[in-house]
Amino acid sequence: MSETIEQNQDLIISRSSQLSRLAAKVLEKELASIGISFQEFRIAGLLIGDDQITQKDLAEKLSVRPATLSVAISKLERRGIVQRVSSEKDKRVNFLRLTPNSDISQMHLLLNNLETKISAGVSERELKITRKVMGLLSANLAQLNQ
Repeated sequence: MSETIEQNQDLIISRSSQLSRLAAKVLEKELASIGISFQEFRIAGLLIGDDQITQKDLAEKLSVRPATLSVAISKLERRGIVQRVSSEKDKRVNFLRLTPNSDISQMHLLLNNLETKISAGVSERELKITRKVMGLLSANLAQLNQ
């Protein structure tokens, strides 16, 4: 039985889940230093380069209910990071966007610093291979999700 558990823990899907959970915990702790929650960080990240996303679409991408996002979005609005923009075609629809002058540089710097810390001791060649493999794994999972 314990051999099976050990084998399961060594599976790529188990390792990636463990990495994801741990990264989220560490990132949440780091983000607290700049007054941003992990959820707010994820929202801002998904809005980069996408100005046609609704709260409903965002909730789907984050796997949460739209109502769950309301508080985080409101907080980001108050901080001047996110804005709601009415659709020109349908005034009942609001798109979420990063404000034109929003300063997400602290989040970007924090993320880059964390990336440097977690990749300590890993060669540039190994990082390149890791990025490639993770991209392929993500693409395969995306295909299975269709």
